[in-house]
Amino acid sequence: MPKKITVAMDRDHVSRPKTVEVAKQYGATDIIDYHNGDIADQILELTNHVGVDKVLIAGGDAEHTFEQAVRMSKPGASIGNVAYLNGHDTVKINAGDWGVGMSNIKIDGEVMQSSRLRMEKSASLIMNGRLDPSLMITHTFHGFETKLAIRLLFNKTKEPLRNGEVS
Repeated sequence: MPKKITVAMDRDHVSRPKTVEVAKQYGATDIIDYHNGDIADQILELTNHVGVDKVLIAGGDAEHTFEQAVRMSKPGASIGNVAYLNGHDTVKINAGDWGVGMSNIKIDGEVMQSSRLRMEKSASLIMNGRLDPSLMITHTFHGFETKLAIRLLFNKTKEPLRNGEVS
């Protein structure tokens, strides 16, 4: 069975343990921490320098992220980008890492806009049992707790709030 490798967001998985827990529940077999060195180097080490079949770019910057994605991909891999590249004019890809353009690595981009089609696709994944969104719910708000929800969003509290607690 192939490994599902995920990239965790925090050093030593301490400040956001829920992220690691959910990644493992979704099937991640290994957790990579970008604080521990170059992500592509860590992935290549983990795959015995073979690389991965698929990469999803959901953050980072145009200057480094695409280069890393190509470097960690094996020939014939697919790279999907859903990150918004605000203010970056150049996407850098090392020609050698890309097999001088002959590695058949496919790069796709998807506009992440609020649309009926995206909502229908998401609902279909959930309805067909291919995605359990309950694992991603960290906070539940009832009624008109808008101010509390907005404070939580902007303060990025790492643990769920208790009843009546305001971050």
